[in-house]
Amino acid sequence: MRDLRSFHPIGIDIGDRYVYAAQLKPDSGGYAVRGLWRKEYDQFTQGLPNEDEGLVSVLKGIRRSRRFQGRSAAIHIPDEALVSTPVSFQLKPDESVEEGLFREIEDHVPFPIEDAILDYPSISERKTGDQTSYSAIVVAARRESIHRYITILKKAGLTVEAIDSGISSLIRLHDLANDACVNTNILCHIGYKQSLLTIVIEDYVLAQRPFTWGFQTLLDKINANLELPADKATFLMNKYGLGYEDVKGAEERPDKDTDGAILDLHRALYQIVTPYVDELIYEFHTITSYVRAEPRHSSFEGIYMYGCANMMHFLDSYLEKRINIPVGILNPLSKMKTTASHTPAPTDITEGAPYGLALGLATRKVSWL
Repeated sequence: MRDLRSFHPIGIDIGDRYVYAAQLKPDSGGYAVRGLWRKEYDQFTQGLPNEDEGLVSVLKGIRRSRRFQGRSAAIHIPDEALVSTPVSFQLKPDESVEEGLFREIEDHVPFPIEDAILDYPSISERKTGDQTSYSAIVVAARRESIHRYITILKKAGLTVEAIDSGISSLIRLHDLANDACVNTNILCHIGYKQSLLTIVIEDYVLAQRPFTWGFQTLLDKINANLELPADKATFLMNKYGLGYEDVKGAEERPDKDTDGAILDLHRALYQIVTPYVDELIYEFHTITSYVRAEPRHSSFEGIYMYGCANMMHFLDSYLEKRINIPVGILNPLSKMKTTASHTPAPTDITEGAPYGLALGLATRKVSWL
């Protein structure tokens, strides 16, 4: 009899500024971190003829690291290599759900369907009288793009066991930090240059929206206005962030004595970053308006934010006041422990927040004989 065993490969998130890697191991009914690793994306091409060779060089660092076990990897590829689109369809006579889905997506994927590799995290069913309709979010990539990344990892000494979409890893990340989504929830991952929004209920993806918006641009705006290096701008967002409204309210209470210089700093940061954060609010309104078109999904339990959202103090209260939905900023690393002395946890818990999608990816088990 075949003995199927499962293990956790290295989760590798090839992101918009860094490559993040994480590996987990089961621990007391949950997970512990076996290893964490990252390398800045901008360094890929420095001194090397092309980006592929640069990425191979970076990924070899994962292979050589003593923080990970084995060579097997589950990976995310960059968002620009993916096409994501919602589809709705009804079945023709004697047609399966999968056949109907493939028939429908031919008009939505901007390259020949035979050249595409497809993923659809969930398919939802809706009955109206005698009619049954289906909807799904489809993620597509050119076959040659997938083969390219498989080849790159092979040259780096790693074996690709699975290629996953960010949306699937974000949902697993949320399930890791919380209970499964039994009500309609909005999940958001903030990256350095690219971010992801998805609306889920139980195992169904109702909508998802990758968009160009990230923490790096916010840091650039602070630098342009205050002439501060990136590490100082990051410190200010961690410590003060969008807290001007709260601090100003405290100053106006007669029993409080707020330092005028601190209030001025809060005000300056607020004036610099809020126009950019309002662009994020627009993305929330866009995706919620799309889902609210169906009355059964007209209300939302909450917004759960991951990634660089942890580096933006008071972001949750700022969003709540303008979207009128409860907001929580979560860091899954805060609920885990490390398993070896050579894998120390970040000194500041927010340093672990950008590993979110890699951690979600690392929960994916792979079976082998």
